[in-house]
Amino acid sequence: MIRISGFTLLEVLISIFILSLLLLGLDAAETQALRQAKAVYYFNVAREQLNSMVEQLQTTQGAEFANIEAKWNEQNKQILPQGKGQISKQLPQFILSIFWGENIDASCQRNKIGLSGCLRLITKIKTSDSNAMAPF
Repeated sequence: MIRISGFTLLEVLISIFILSLLLLGLDAAETQALRQAKAVYYFNVAREQLNSMVEQLQTTQGAEFANIEAKWNEQNKQILPQGKGQISKQLPQFILSIFWGENIDASCQRNKIGLSGCLRLITKIKTSDSNAMAPF
């Protein structure tokens, strides 16, 4: 009796199918990780933009914040997808909001982080109208 060793065609096909499912799962995990890394990047850029605006407002003591806001929005459009910032002046507080991505709301009541999101910061700036200068 002759004994033939090796794999049948069916065993090879099943092995290739299982391997392809495994590789497809790894590809999906990598895609999700890249999406999360992009969301974290946008969050960090937006946070730095908010910190930069707070420093500018402190330096100018809140004077001419409309001009500063316009320049800030030019930067936001360049470095964030559909980036937009808002500054509300309610002395002695300034409310800063920054938005990015597709779903830009008119207001940012709470921070939203992702490929589309917003950050909100309330700060006190020393102006000629107030004596306070501390983060809120």
